[in-house]
Amino acid sequence: MTDTKEQDTTNAEEPVEISNKYDGTQIKNAVDDQVRKFLGSEEGGYKEGHVHTDIKLLLGYSSCLLAGGAFLFEYYTSFEEAKPILLVAVVVFWLLQGTSWLYGALIEQNEIFVGYKTDAKGERQGILTVSSEMQKYSPDYTIQMQYQDQVAHKVTKIKLTKNASSWFTEDGVLATEAVNKDLKEQNESLTRQMHKD
Repeated sequence: MTDTKEQDTTNAEEPVEISNKYDGTQIKNAVDDQVRKFLGSEEGGYKEGHVHTDIKLLLGYSSCLLAGGAFLFEYYTSFEEAKPILLVAVVVFWLLQGTSWLYGALIEQNEIFVGYKTDAKGERQGILTVSSEMQKYSPDYTIQMQYQDQVAHKVTKIKLTKNASSWFTEDGVLATEAVNKDLKEQNESLTRQMHKD
């Protein structure tokens, strides 16, 4: 009997609580995580793509391997002998870090979710791209959804701006049901708009 209770508590979703309900960064991060969680779930209907994460991980790991390799070379040789290699390693390290920053600023931008809708055969039907924004000192959270239908070759966009405090309790706990409800309504509205055009 106790085993099933333990399983129920481990499967239950832990509530998301922020320490300062007036901190826009904490609010945005909590809501962004819930958006990704909902849209990537079975109820959301999309399979999350990880291209942005993979590229940034590749750049980060390359930087670390380069730094580690330069350290090992210097460790097994003298510092004087390793100076040219270390100089090249430092320059390439910062080029990789700069590339990562530029990728985030120019390509990834405010995208928090890229998901793929597939049919029963597993063939890709469309791509949903979700971006979010929350201005400093503003309680308004803006979410923009763009769906690219790869069968009908249509692109549809929809935007929602809402006071983020409506998604949190007085104690700073995220009301996931409210966020999920709004996301579901936006997704349905996006689908209706796609079929209307």
